Amino acid sequence: MNKIKFILAVFCLSVFLSSCSKDDTAPTITISSPIEGATLERGKTYPIVGAVSDDTELKEIDAASVKITTFDSKTSHVLKGLSITILPTEPVGNASFKVTATDVEGNIGTKVVSFKII
Repeated sequence: MNKIKFILAVFCLSVFLSSCSKDDTAPTITISSPIEGATLERGKTYPIVGAVSDDTELKEIDAASVKITTFDSKTSHVLKGLSITILPTEPVGNASFKVTATDVEGNIGTKVVSFKII
């Protein structure tokens, strides 16, 4: 009887420990505007549109150097009200902006959107 209790205890402990495993999944970032490879004109402002989600809980989003710490929900946020301005003095050529999201476990997701300035 004690052997069965021991086996049952070990089984329950292994199930408990496996359910307490550390989150190692980075947040997911999608950007729908401006799209990868877009051509942007100098002297104009373009909205950044997209979404960030995580399987556990978001901690911080850095969208083109704008820090966001208040989210639509614990695990997701729609990027809105953000923009990038291409100054009239920006050099013509390739450029990019970056969105980084960190979850409460410290996992970091990054999305870089490259575009061309004309």
